[in-house]
Amino acid sequence: MDPRVRDLYKRIITVGRDYPTGLSHVREKAKREFFKRANLHDGLEINRAINYGRHMVREMTGIIQFKKYRALKQRYEDES
Repeated sequence: MDPRVRDLYKRIITVGRDYPTGLSHVREKAKREFFKRANLHDGLEINRAINYGRHMVREMTGIIQFKKYRALKQRYEDES
């Protein structure tokens, strides 16, 4: 296994801990996507898949930050 792929999976699991739908949902979807692309052998295709995975990690991080922002905003609006 390519070390970049292993690192990507670790990143997904780490980010998935704070994801709104939960870690089990994120892990299930990540495994499905990784197994779908398990037969890639071309270096260019592997790079594209890794870049797509990194993009999804950034999207997940954005959703988490938005969720935290909304929670903070809601807490402070209730107090005033």
